[in-house]
Amino acid sequence: MEDVAREAGVSRSLVSLAYRGAPGVSAATRHRILDAGRRLNYTPNQIAARLAGRGGNTFGVFLQDLHNDLFADVYDGVREIAEADGKHLVLAVGTIDGRRDAVSLQTLEQSRVDVIIATGVQLSNADVRETAGRVPLVSVARLVPGVDSVWSDNHFGARLAIEHLIGLGHRRIVFLANPPSDGYLDRRRGYIDAMRDAGLLERVVTTTYARATAALDAGVVLDSADAPTAVFAHNDQAALGVLDALAVRGLSAGRDVSVIGYDNSSVSRAPGTALTTVDIHSQSLGRNAAITAMRRLAEPAAQPITHSSMPSLVIRGSTGPVGPAR
Repeated sequence: MEDVAREAGVSRSLVSLAYRGAPGVSAATRHRILDAGRRLNYTPNQIAARLAGRGGNTFGVFLQDLHNDLFADVYDGVREIAEADGKHLVLAVGTIDGRRDAVSLQTLEQSRVDVIIATGVQLSNADVRETAGRVPLVSVARLVPGVDSVWSDNHFGARLAIEHLIGLGHRRIVFLANPPSDGYLDRRRGYIDAMRDAGLLERVVTTTYARATAALDAGVVLDSADAPTAVFAHNDQAALGVLDALAVRGLSAGRDVSVIGYDNSSVSRAPGTALTTVDIHSQSLGRNAAITAMRRLAEPAAQPITHSSMPSLVIRGSTGPVGPAR
């Protein structure tokens, strides 16, 4: 499946959806994926069996966005544990702006899944708790008080990023932030705390989850009179937008402006990208989420289960010392 995804230029989850004939894949994209599969002689295994599986062994999996490999990595971790235990997976997908989250979760409820594993859901804490009151739910990569949650310490991860940049001599460091909402403020807080602890002035610029928008917002920052020497982006997709903005201006990441992403998704490791990023160990999050889901099914009356982990910094070529011209 990974070879087909690479050949078609999409995520592995999108390949799975295309072969299943599931909604959420445009006709043109499905055609491109199936053509890639034919060229590679790819034959999907046991897809029909997984779809047919019901009867107390079904996990609903919500992913925010199939175009971000972070979610494919989480899904792989969930699938590894779930399939080893004979569980079947039903997938629902939201959108990067969060407008379809409620509908997608409702679809999983109506599919009578036994538990929902939700990654990247942008509903309020109250709305997530309301859903969890109707069907067991595990929140992934986000702590929701009162709900089973598996997450990485984003406050600590943001501090790792900023301390790395400060160690390289950077003082004008901008945070390209996601829209503020429940469960997604810790990276912002970690950035602010690290900057204040170092006696530096913080500068937060709010963007969206879309790479193109991040590129536009980064461009405005880079063209400003007090342009930063480093940009910390709230995720790898936003960091790619920063790289796009630098390229348009003839600037180089790591030499002219340092850039750090977040998630360590597969795109950050791609040849020619070499993005320094914070690794949240997404497949491990997926595995722990599946284990937590099974524990919840075994002990439905137990107190909320929480599992936190520590991220790590992966240093690549997009960060470097402050250049003499900056």
